[in-house]
Amino acid sequence: MPRGESYWNPYRWVEVSDEPVQHAEPLYHHRFDGLSGRIACCLEALTPLIIGDGHGNFVRNHNGRPYIPATSLKGVIRSLAELVGNAAIPFPNVHVDSAHELSKARVELNGRVEYDIVARTFGYLDNRNVFAGLIQFSDAEMEGEANPNQWPKQTVAVGQPTPTHQPFYPDLKRRKLYHHRPNTETFTAPHAGSRQTTDHRPAPPGTRFPFTVDFQNLRDEELNLLLYCLVLEEKVEVTLSKESLGPEAKEPVKLSGPMRHKLGGCKPHGGGSARIHITSLTIRTNPVDRYRGCDSATTFEQEALDTELTRRTTSLSERNDKTMTQLRAMMIYTQDDPRRPVHYPTYQWFQDDKQAPPDKKRRLKPTL
Repeated sequence: MPRGESYWNPYRWVEVSDEPVQHAEPLYHHRFDGLSGRIACCLEALTPLIIGDGHGNFVRNHNGRPYIPATSLKGVIRSLAELVGNAAIPFPNVHVDSAHELSKARVELNGRVEYDIVARTFGYLDNRNVFAGLIQFSDAEMEGEANPNQWPKQTVAVGQPTPTHQPFYPDLKRRKLYHHRPNTETFTAPHAGSRQTTDHRPAPPGTRFPFTVDFQNLRDEELNLLLYCLVLEEKVEVTLSKESLGPEAKEPVKLSGPMRHKLGGCKPHGGGSARIHITSLTIRTNPVDRYRGCDSATTFEQEALDTELTRRTTSLSERNDKTMTQLRAMMIYTQDDPRRPVHYPTYQWFQDDKQAPPDKKRRLKPTL
């Protein structure tokens, strides 16, 4: 929330690691090496979800079915992996600290090229320097026979703060995450008298989108990071300090619940909360066996899947550094969360704040 206000700004910040970005040579594509296989997943909307087509409707594929493009899914998981895995941002000329600029994703050492963990898993592109990455997401087509033309139309305000509004953008060593608004079926309505609004027809909570992630030539640590960023944690405990809760808080608040993703449009307005559930995991430690008639693939499902996911993600779920504790505070999804109501300040609020002297500008409360 802005200091001195009773509502919560839609986003706050998670600090990146102070450790230097680590690099290693990828396993490349020219031979079978490392781990290969497939992750079968299903994304379920928890609040209204919109991947817009530019006209307020959910984007549709060649069959006329609502779907989440593979690029959208990959982008959501990649941005999370960059934060958890302490990797560089994959775009040039963005507002990011110098330690995590695009140039830090790739290094050359004695004629050998090395990449950070996300670049060698998801891929790298900088002018003529290209690495295709080792994972492929499928599109996620809507499951079931719901008619998207009958989904209720909802109106939201257009616009948000820009990096030029310094009180809401404290420094470059942080990444923006949006608050969840649990169990809502509608977006936050525009402020009375809002000048710019737009209509959307989002998929309602409960809509499901199955998809797959194929991987090849991954090391254990690369697969483990990918799996963590897909499933997150089913139970985290978060303590919000009095300072982070605002002047009316009398004591810290402890929260318990699962972590959930945010994606798509209208994230500031309560949209885009989703759960990604892995339904099966197939791993081949020696992919060459497929071509020798003795496939050694292991497929994990149900209890065996839960055990394997826990084994592979424990080292990340046990981390309690500042990045992970702040990440849990922003991604926890629980009805007991006191950080509400959630909405942007009014247009006039921003105009007044721009005119205020530096010591009077109202900044966001700390994340924890």
